[in-house]
Amino acid sequence: MKALALEIDDQQLQAIRERMGEANQRAHFVIFQSTEKESGKVLRLITDIESFRAIQEQHATDSDMEIIQDIVPITDTLARWAVAENMAAQQQNDDAEVLQDLEHYTNEVLKENQQAVNPPDDGTD
Repeated sequence: MKALALEIDDQQLQAIRERMGEANQRAHFVIFQSTEKESGKVLRLITDIESFRAIQEQHATDSDMEIIQDIVPITDTLARWAVAENMAAQQQNDDAEVLQDLEHYTNEVLKENQQAVNPPDDGTD
């Protein structure tokens, strides 16, 4: 497995999974697919159901979004994704390593849930 910026031990991972389990009682995690209306570009992402609804409303004019998996089990992979997502959300300077970790763990969660992975970003956005 390639070296990633994200470093987390088993004890930290267990604590994260427990917190995610508690959060999951309020708003479960989903995998959704976003298709840009103009370009047709497809992206699969993970979020909680409430955030999905907000994102769907916010981007209604430029993207079609649909839930492709309504409940995502809380696993070590999802916990690692959550840490990477949190790190990406907190950063101010778009650290390439952090974004690469997020992309990697997003695809790992997609694979774990038998969903198609996102293709590498070709930089033509």
